[in-house]
Amino acid sequence: MKKMQKSFKAFGAAALLAGSLAFSAPAVAQVSSLSEVLRKVEADSNQLDAEGRERVARFQRERDEQAAAMREARAELRAAEVRGAQLNAQFDRNEAELAELSAELNEQAGDFGELLGQFRTAAGETMPIIDSSLANFHYPGRTERLSEVAQARTLPTRADLDSLPKSMLREMIAQSEVTSFTAEVAGVGPDGETQEVELTRVGVFTAATNDGARFLEVISDNTDEPYLRVLKAQPSGRFRGAMRDLISAQEGDTVIVPFDPSKGDLFAIEGEKPTIQERIGQGGAVGAVILVLLAIGLAFAVFKIATLLLMGGAMGRTAKTKQAGDGNPLARVFEAYETNKGADLETLELKLDEQILRESPKIERFNDVVKVLAAVAPLLGLLGTVIGMIITFTAITNFGAGDPKLMAGGISTALMTTVLGLVAAIPLLLLHAIAASMARGNQQVLDEQAAGLVAERAERSGAA
Repeated sequence: MKKMQKSFKAFGAAALLAGSLAFSAPAVAQVSSLSEVLRKVEADSNQLDAEGRERVARFQRERDEQAAAMREARAELRAAEVRGAQLNAQFDRNEAELAELSAELNEQAGDFGELLGQFRTAAGETMPIIDSSLANFHYPGRTERLSEVAQARTLPTRADLDSLPKSMLREMIAQSEVTSFTAEVAGVGPDGETQEVELTRVGVFTAATNDGARFLEVISDNTDEPYLRVLKAQPSGRFRGAMRDLISAQEGDTVIVPFDPSKGDLFAIEGEKPTIQERIGQGGAVGAVILVLLAIGLAFAVFKIATLLLMGGAMGRTAKTKQAGDGNPLARVFEAYETNKGADLETLELKLDEQILRESPKIERFNDVVKVLAAVAPLLGLLGTVIGMIITFTAITNFGAGDPKLMAGGISTALMTTVLGLVAAIPLLLLHAIAASMARGNQQVLDEQAAGLVAERAERSGAA
């Protein structure tokens, strides 16, 4: 009975499905009978059942695989934990054994252990000195050997211990050497690149390239390995000239050579010193004006001194010959005497004084120019000093006094203009004094000769 009810239910469902298909599908797609509908439903149901069973089977397989992987992972974990416990136990045994061996080593080493400590201390103090030495580029590899011995965990051999005194002895010998060798130098190429060149070394203090006698320095700060570099600013020519003499000297020659105990620092400072042209340029416009006035004053002073020398020589010859003429002031005084020889004594004396007064401006010409320039030069120097101080105080006002370089320009202007003013005033004052003295001497000759002429005339008049 239940089976019949299920059949009727299935038949009813099939009928409904067929009815719906009949109403929804086009006339050409409708099924021909309920049997065909039933077969389609059964086929779909079988297909769905097969897919469900396949999914269940796949899930069971994956579950079994994951369970197997979990068991394998847990087995590996347990094995790793066992291995870790064994390694920890082995590590503890090794540590204990190492402590026993270290204690035994210290006991057996005795004084040798203290010697090794002293060796490592001395090596640690010596290696930086050797590493930054010029001789280290001639005899490389010494510090590497010392570092290996100092850092070794094993006891060093006799040969290892000998490496320290040998390195120190080599350094001492290098301090007395004057020799040439080849090494790589930074900044020596045309474009500042590093090249291998031949060098001349004076002890461990000074080194220069054989080509151009350019001094070197050792750069060891903030570098993995020290290296040689050409000084950016070379010292003055006399130092390089002395080094050239050493480079070209023959065996047995005695050459005086400058050396730098700071291994390049002093030469670098010497090279950074401004030249005469740079110092003069620090004076600025005021300094240029002072130099122009100095040139003008020197020209006038030299011209005046030369003129007075020639004038004095000509007057000396005229004083001997008593020859009247117009070639020099004394000859013109004699000419005035000859012209007024017939006048009375008082008139003659006045005429001679008049001629001397005419000659005095010619003798004193340009002396006042030199004197004025000698007085103006230090005043211009003072002006430059004031301008330099204004520049300095302006820099302090704008930027503060924390950086001295900001004030260096104004201070340089202030000092150099003062120096230039004094440099101009001192020679001009000396030349003015010489010219004034020579002018007074020439005037004195005129006065003496004129007085002599008046005296001779007075004697003749008295005799008559």
